[in-house]
Amino acid sequence: MPASRIPTPEEFADALFARVPVIWATVGLIAANLLIFVGLALNAGALWHIPGALLADWGGNYAVQTHGGQPWRLISGTFLHGGLLHVSLNMIALYQGGQLAERVFCSRPFLWIYLACGIVASVASVWWRPSGLSIGASGAVFGVFGALLGYVLVSRHAIPAQTARRLRRGLLIFIAYSLAAGLLIPGIDNAAHLGGLLTGIVLGAALAPVSRAAPGGRGRAGLGAVAVVVAALALWVTVTPPHRPAPAVGSLPVALQQQLSETEYRLVTRHHLVLDALRSGQMSTEEGLRVIETELMPGWAELADALDAAPANAWQAPVFARYARLRREALQALTMGMETGDPRWLELSNALQASADTQISQALRGAAPPQD
Repeated sequence: MPASRIPTPEEFADALFARVPVIWATVGLIAANLLIFVGLALNAGALWHIPGALLADWGGNYAVQTHGGQPWRLISGTFLHGGLLHVSLNMIALYQGGQLAERVFCSRPFLWIYLACGIVASVASVWWRPSGLSIGASGAVFGVFGALLGYVLVSRHAIPAQTARRLRRGLLIFIAYSLAAGLLIPGIDNAAHLGGLLTGIVLGAALAPVSRAAPGGRGRAGLGAVAVVVAALALWVTVTPPHRPAPAVGSLPVALQQQLSETEYRLVTRHHLVLDALRSGQMSTEEGLRVIETELMPGWAELADALDAAPANAWQAPVFARYARLRREALQALTMGMETGDPRWLELSNALQASADTQISQALRGAAPPQD
């Protein structure tokens, strides 16, 4: 068969199956996602809705923690899902796109495409929502479909015209429908979808042959990889840094300073996680109340008690203790507002939070100790 002749659809399909008879990468990724979901569901005691706090504990891409020194969450979050429907839809899409993409690119390049798209999708999510929680394989799955689209657009002279038209049409319909659904359904992370999609298009185009006689070269693949890395780094370094309180200074003992700084950061981070998960629908009201009442409120109370026990010469301790109690009172008012739906409780919670912020600002500025 002449090298320049475009294969028939049957020849093209036969060549793909002959090149990769077993799609081990796709099956392995699906198995990993499903096994992790089983563990999550058993831990949560639930199948249809996994609490946002548990997802964060298992390595979800919680932006505050990810950008605050835990970048491994960029990949771990792509293997976590919020419920049976979530993981099922993603795995069906991965199988549909993965079995073709793995045969087009071969197993190892396909696996690298999937992981790269998932990581960049997570970076895009952190950049878009610096205090948000994102989980799921959808960004990487979008990348798989984007890679196929990039391949089809660049390799149109090496693919049978009928096959190219059918693939191009199906890919564009899937991408357009999925993005539109993301705009209409609350809680969908479109930043991750777009990040994964664009990464996939770049990598797919870089790996695609421009003709049957000229397969994709390493030079273009290298340029595509460099472009993806540069884009990801540009997003990463421009993320709005999450608020992290300055360590306590002044009259507090060193051990108490460290306890205050670490506890305050942990509780504030958890608070932001709960609020963001409630707003995005990733956490139910019942689960949010449970986290507030069993983790946040006791945490602030314990911190206040520790500050009350500070030495008498630690003149800042009462200010920080007052701050901790105001944070607890603000959460208590928030729970009343969540339970009753009365906006006056929410207004009181905001007022108490503002008062707490004033307290901590004054303390961190190191105001002079009171005079005897």
